[in-house]
Amino acid sequence: MNYFIKSLVWLRRRVFFRIVQRTLVMLMPVATIGAIFQLLRDEFFSPDSLIYNIFNFDQNMSNQVWDAGNSITRGMVQVTIGIFGIYVAYFAAVYTARLYRKDSTMAGIAAVIVITFCSYLSEVTRNPGNNRAVFYSRMLNINGTLLAIIIGYIVGQVFHYLGKDYVKSTFEHTDRIRHRAWNALLPTSVAILLGLIIGIIIYLFKIRLLDSYYITSLATKLQNSNNLLIIIPLTIIVSLLWWFGIGYPISSLTTASNSGAAIANLNYALRHGNSYNVPYKYLGSALINSYALMVIFALAMVIILYTKQKEIEAVAKINLIPVTFGATNGLFIGLPIILNPIYFVPIVFLPAINELFAAAAIKLHIIMPTAYPVLSGSPSLLYSFFGTNGNWATFIFTVVLFIFDVGVLIPTVKIAQEISEKVLAYDKEEDKYAK
Repeated sequence: MNYFIKSLVWLRRRVFFRIVQRTLVMLMPVATIGAIFQLLRDEFFSPDSLIYNIFNFDQNMSNQVWDAGNSITRGMVQVTIGIFGIYVAYFAAVYTARLYRKDSTMAGIAAVIVITFCSYLSEVTRNPGNNRAVFYSRMLNINGTLLAIIIGYIVGQVFHYLGKDYVKSTFEHTDRIRHRAWNALLPTSVAILLGLIIGIIIYLFKIRLLDSYYITSLATKLQNSNNLLIIIPLTIIVSLLWWFGIGYPISSLTTASNSGAAIANLNYALRHGNSYNVPYKYLGSALINSYALMVIFALAMVIILYTKQKEIEAVAKINLIPVTFGATNGLFIGLPIILNPIYFVPIVFLPAINELFAAAAIKLHIIMPTAYPVLSGSPSLLYSFFGTNGNWATFIFTVVLFIFDVGVLIPTVKIAQEISEKVLAYDKEEDKYAK
């Protein structure tokens, strides 16, 4: 165990992981605000959501309130989560340049130029003639965080090697600012030139970043498969991409499946009054929504109950309600979980383990397969209960599985706390370890 902790500390001390940690922690408020407005949009202003239907907002909410609320929540989600990549690229470049005592502000501006240009050309290949496509680019979305981090880090390294040393001054006269801008001209130009080259390659070869067949097909195959030999490996791959900061496959899995297999299961359940012997017992969409995604909720609860770090606990508390209803971005960014070696094993493998336990319980007729349609935004602990039309055995099993997840995650949170304390001591001598 001591060797394992030392290995994780060594990883966390590497420049790239330090930049990732600082960037995402700084953006916790943006991600959390975005998650809250995403919760409001999906629960209060979405006709197929749980809260909307419980309170019958279709009848009890006026059109004016709905229009205003829908516009406000969608707008806030777009300017926080929708263009989150711009903020990530900026701060990744800032912290990389700052680590090497370079002009961090100009590095951040250069990173913003590079990522917006690349995202524009990437979207133009998808939607030719749409000059406003950059605002809705998948590359800028929070689900494309990995690319934004890489771009910001590369731009920061350009400033590391080509920029001149910069010492922040409390008073900057115009002449000093002009001198600072001139010193930043070479690395800024090289960074933008690099962005131009990448953008031209994207445009000429029609590269659709984060929209390739291989990425988008993962979710489809996982949703529609009834074969555990396919579902389990794909769950691990999708969870791995999620940990890396590519969240598009996992986000598309949270939507209801209208596949032929799901419809066949529903028809059987309606005819027989239960779903014990549906034709597709191990449907991927049902397993991942009913059992795999509860891992994040379990992690939030463990942090609240067991961590001694007050700020980490506060992040979990403020994101608890959004996480309960499926808006996990605030917690994922705030801890952070993305590219955090400490959370690699539980985030990547625990969802698949949950699916295996659930499949075994279904095989033994301990629980029913999820066959009935479930309203969007339903809490992960209740998803299987709703999806089996209120089967109590399934609900009890889900609670037991949740307790198992909590037990597995307790050591992870305690190790994370120990590593955080060790890394803090090393970070005070960051210049020594900036290699």
